Amino acid sequence: GSMSHDLAGDPIVKALEKSTIAQTLKAARASLAEPSRPFTPLDRSLFQRPSEGGDSRPTSSYGVDQLAFVRDTFGNSGGRPESARSSRSSRTRPDTIQEEDDDRHQGAEVLRLDEEVSSRTRRRPSPQESPSEAADTSGSEELTPVTAAPAPPSTRAPMRPPRPPGTGGYPGSMANLRSSPGVGGYPDPIGVADSSPRRASPRRWVPDGSPMEQRRKASQSPSPSPGSRAASSDASPIADIPVGSASCEVLIAKLQSFAASKEKRKKNAELLSDICERLWEISVDMKAGRGGDLHLAPQLLREVMGLMDIKDLKDAKCIFKIARCALSLLSLEAATKGVPVSGVSAAYQNISQVLFKYSQKEGHDQDFLTERIIEPLIEVLESDSQVCCSPDLRVYIVGVLKNVSNDTSNQKFLAQRGAVSSLFRLMDSKQLTGSSKESQLLIQVTAALRNLASQQYKQFIQAERLDSLTRVMAVFPGHTELLTNIARILAKLTLHGSAVEALAKNDAHIRQIAKTLSSNAESTPLTLRLAFVLGNLTERSDRLRVVFAFDCEGTSLVPQLLTKYWQKDRQLARLELEKDQSKASGLQEIEEVLVKLSRLLANIAISQSAGVTLASSSAVVDPLLDMLGAKRIGDSEELVLNVVAAVTNLLFYDVPSNLLFQEDNKQLLCRLFRPLLLESYNVEALVETARALGNLSRHADARRCMVGLRLDEILVILLDHDDRDLVFYSCGALVNFAADPDCTPRLTSACPAVQKLAKLLGDAPSDDPALQLVAVKVLTNLSLDPGAAWPATDVEAVRETVEQTIGDCEELASEEVERQQLLDLARHLQSRLPVTTAVEVTETAREEEESVQMQCMAPGCGRTFNSKEKLDAHVERRHSKTGN
Repeated sequence: GSMSHDLAGDPIVKALEKSTIAQTLKAARASLAEPSRPFTPLDRSLFQRPSEGGDSRPTSSYGVDQLAFVRDTFGNSGGRPESARSSRSSRTRPDTIQEEDDDRHQGAEVLRLDEEVSSRTRRRPSPQESPSEAADTSGSEELTPVTAAPAPPSTRAPMRPPRPPGTGGYPGSMANLRSSPGVGGYPDPIGVADSSPRRASPRRWVPDGSPMEQRRKASQSPSPSPGSRAASSDASPIADIPVGSASCEVLIAKLQSFAASKEKRKKNAELLSDICERLWEISVDMKAGRGGDLHLAPQLLREVMGLMDIKDLKDAKCIFKIARCALSLLSLEAATKGVPVSGVSAAYQNISQVLFKYSQKEGHDQDFLTERIIEPLIEVLESDSQVCCSPDLRVYIVGVLKNVSNDTSNQKFLAQRGAVSSLFRLMDSKQLTGSSKESQLLIQVTAALRNLASQQYKQFIQAERLDSLTRVMAVFPGHTELLTNIARILAKLTLHGSAVEALAKNDAHIRQIAKTLSSNAESTPLTLRLAFVLGNLTERSDRLRVVFAFDCEGTSLVPQLLTKYWQKDRQLARLELEKDQSKASGLQEIEEVLVKLSRLLANIAISQSAGVTLASSSAVVDPLLDMLGAKRIGDSEELVLNVVAAVTNLLFYDVPSNLLFQEDNKQLLCRLFRPLLLESYNVEALVETARALGNLSRHADARRCMVGLRLDEILVILLDHDDRDLVFYSCGALVNFAADPDCTPRLTSACPAVQKLAKLLGDAPSDDPALQLVAVKVLTNLSLDPGAAWPATDVEAVRETVEQTIGDCEELASEEVERQQLLDLARHLQSRLPVTTAVEVTETAREEEESVQMQCMAPGCGRTFNSKEKLDAHVERRHSKTGN
């Protein structure tokens, strides 16, 4: 009739029918099968939130130039090193030694001492005291902060970087050192056995004929000044020795030369890199007990720390090489002999702070791997040594690992190295007390684990490690940043079935997650992620649905959260309108929370006991209907999709208490579903809407409302779709329409339902009896209406496909219940089909062909009709307002 042609002329329906909706015009962004994961913006600072504890905490707002490696390591005999203290507080650091501009010194950063005054009896005043105060102070073997000295006479050569002060100045030769045991000062670069800040270098036997002894004899008289030695080092035989085979003594001399000359550092950056590689080899030999240079380890450590102090060394790879050598030497007992514990600890921390600064730049991620700096950092974390156990030190080291683990290659290395085990070791939940210092470290640990959880999730699902995560959540119930990091870990883990199974073994996990969610409902990022985690858990486990719904009070918690965040969404939407903003701040994140809560609701509603309870709650039904009415699928695709899924699952429970089956709500749903069928290019949205209509169409008043909205005709159009599930659920809804005598006339006259069902039955795979069965059900119900006359061509088409279906079932001879039902119902349908003659079929086909002869001439229309009356009615209805 006219309804059929009128629907065919609807521009939207015509476009959908032409493409059979299967040829989607754009890819669907949202999916129930693959829900979007919460997005975490990349942030490489130590902490993302203000301090949530009373204790001060490490910071990333410091400059590398603030750190003083030699002074902090060797300059204090006890107490907290000044640079480590000042770099994390507002205290003012004493002025650093300024670089002199004298061209003759090549810009080297040097410390100048008065020529005639011994460091035993006099030291320079610090910026906080007057010269007279300094003069009255007794001598000390500790380095004290000094200011830059006035420029020396022009005849003076550049001096060396500072060394441990003793009782004397710079000795002129090794002989002078030997003749004055117990006297400190600067020994020759290759004659020092111990450079600790508290002990003068001891005398050491040197065999005759050794390079050291030859240099000692050559330096007996006259003795050049230290400055002239440094300046002429290039001309010495040491400069000609290949770095790859250089001894420890030669490398020390080369390092001193580099430290004394800024020009050399600029021109010979590659040479310094080679020296560092050689130093690394030597330090490895020292740790392994190979080689005879162990006595030089203290001075080697001092030289390496001195290089870290040079501020013009900015090349990251070079810094990494030096840091690697320093970490290796610091782990060597012989190298730190005589150095106070606080000094060694300060050295570790200063190095970690430098490396953390470099880790904040994504461009250095690969450098950490290629320069082999990750391994020694993990070794420090794994060490139980007193000098490696500082909470702040661990914060910085784990902070480095957290940042560099954003890189895939680094993730693989960390996993192979066992970093997951090392990090979980720092989370020993049995020792936790809930202090703010613990939380500072745990924030870094959990952030690093979050980066490793995706690819290495199998290492996380051991029972004791999942217990650790749950225990931390319990011990720090209000620490939002820490809890959010754990939620991010769980969000990644629960994407995998094996992780969900592991979590399902102990109800303590889901109970704690629910408790944390309830206690932190105001935190949008945390609510978003925990709702996502719970959605993953309840998607895969029916037992967890029940546990969460009732044991964790999920049937009251989820509606409360849904109402809270829907109200937030509406408040922000009003602000958006008032301020004419394209997107109010925070609205997107609020909507993402609603997505996850709707999905969680849909999942727990699969459980019958939970579903019936939820369907009777106005705190559930009202927000869902409001969202379905206020949100458009083009703007909020994933939210609409999950809301429809939740409504569909709730409509399954046809009980008197179900608020969705109230008359007003049924009519409202019918109106809300129509645009979803016509405007959505998301196949899953179409599937969920067809499912919902299938549940809703069980009620006669709902069917009448749908017919008035022509939803039955749209469902018939959807039978041509190439998505199997959409066709299946469309047939499911049509089963209910076909069983209603008030609806069958439209399906057999206004809609080509019989024709499309015949084609579907013929095209359906023989191994899909469920789809064949639902198509036969629709046809059988339509055949039960005695007043419905099918066109002869449609009858023959149905007969042919039914006979084919019966033959397939008999040939397969399957004992499947579903296939047996299909066979019985197909035989019943076959018996009800009227007998038609060839003349009737031919005549019907001719009449249908001749009936299409009147065409609408309106621009862009082209509709055809089989009578002038129908054409005139169409023109009046469609084109009278436009004047065409």
